[in-house]
Amino acid sequence: MTSSQMPVRLAVAGLIHETNTYAAEFAGMTPLRAFERYRGDGVVAAFNKSNHQVGGFIEGARKTGATLVPTFVGQATPSGTIEAAAYAAMKQDVLEGIRAVLPIDGVLLALHGAGVADGVEDIEGDLALAVRALVGPDVPIAAVYDLHGNMTDAMRDACDLTLPCKLYPHTDFHDRGVEAVELLLEMIRGRLTPVTATRRLPMLPYIVTTQDGFIPAEVNDVCRKLAAQGGVIDCSWFHGFPYADIAAPCPVVVCTTTGDAALAQRCADEVAQWIWLHRDEFRPTFPSPAQGIALALSADEGPVVVNEYADNPGAGTPGDGTHLLRALLNANPPAGTCCFASINDATVVAQAQRAGVGTTIQVSLGGKQGRFQGAPIEAEAYVKCITDGRFVNRPGSMFEGVRYDLGAMCRLIIHGVDVIVASRAEQVFDVEPFVLHGLDVTAYKVVAIKGANHFRAGYRTVAKHIISVDSEGLSTAAIASFPREKLVGEFWPLSDKVRFGGDAEVAG
Repeated sequence: MTSSQMPVRLAVAGLIHETNTYAAEFAGMTPLRAFERYRGDGVVAAFNKSNHQVGGFIEGARKTGATLVPTFVGQATPSGTIEAAAYAAMKQDVLEGIRAVLPIDGVLLALHGAGVADGVEDIEGDLALAVRALVGPDVPIAAVYDLHGNMTDAMRDACDLTLPCKLYPHTDFHDRGVEAVELLLEMIRGRLTPVTATRRLPMLPYIVTTQDGFIPAEVNDVCRKLAAQGGVIDCSWFHGFPYADIAAPCPVVVCTTTGDAALAQRCADEVAQWIWLHRDEFRPTFPSPAQGIALALSADEGPVVVNEYADNPGAGTPGDGTHLLRALLNANPPAGTCCFASINDATVVAQAQRAGVGTTIQVSLGGKQGRFQGAPIEAEAYVKCITDGRFVNRPGSMFEGVRYDLGAMCRLIIHGVDVIVASRAEQVFDVEPFVLHGLDVTAYKVVAIKGANHFRAGYRTVAKHIISVDSEGLSTAAIASFPREKLVGEFWPLSDKVRFGGDAEVAG
């Protein structure tokens, strides 16, 4: 067997967290216990056949004959800044896991790109550099990221391949994982020597879907055309994550070529310039919760999905905001026409458990985790059902095949509205949280949910209309309203005097 035919061993490791640094003020820092932690064969058991980076790594190895050596993967729902000791412990888990399986031919990293720990503002760059120091300069490393990462020079310099997902909702995580395996094998077998160029934009990022009709879809088209050129391996962009007080939470274009640094830089510059010239089109305008509910109730047909952008647990918020639910209840809709999922309130779930199904309880629901969350909803609630909060996302949803455990949950009926209450914060990806509680969303006029955009994948064949609403909150679209103590330099839209320029950097 020749060296090019020898099976290769690829270590798999990951640490995934999207950090909303502003959430720590109200919910505290994120401790180690908040993370799901998988080791060895448990990594494969958790992510096999899922739309997840690691699910893609598994499938990529299956397709190519590579041998995966899973080590450690930690992940948590987006939340506040990670405790220093928690990050240090998981960093050690990653490094010790890889050290234990040396020698290896390559490393596959599943990362987010917007992780912040107490004292470490760029956990992905810090971790990737540590992995690089461990395996040495000759072992190739490929990292697959969430496109909402805030890409840094350290992230670029530590890895040979930097592959953010391209779609939001992130329905291509699996495919990017497969691609990472295939490209890593090309490097190991001496058929690919990548060089990567980046260009950072002096603008804060708005969180906007890549679906057709939205401006990020046009950016993807620009990237796609450039990637079709000979010699270009990948042309992508990190949208950035605005809810982190760090030096540079901003979009970054990344282009990788087959050794042609000048081509890589030209592509990165062209995409960045296109984004800059169209920057005003990224700024969204949303109705208030009351306006959105009124529009939904007046629609000719349903279901109409109304999503709460400002309290999106997918961006690290507490998930107990009451603004949308209050607007829904205040509209006094006909009984049985509206449903809501889900509000995070473990206290109310425990109250429902004590009272039991079929009882009526007086609740003080939500609004307990900070001044942006609204006042608690004081109401009588009928306890319709109680569940264990465990479900698996359906085919077609963003995290298809991923298992969720939101703790004990309950379905309450408040003024004729079905309200799902969870014991921890999580955005809604598909209809499963409703189905778990006996609800068929197609029978409802209005389906109100917490989330910004990921739900669009799971509801694309369900919703007749989608109305996004915004209010105050820890993930509001009003990104200029957040204090920026650590920002370095001037950024649009905080200043209209910003000029796009500066030197780009290339790594190879």
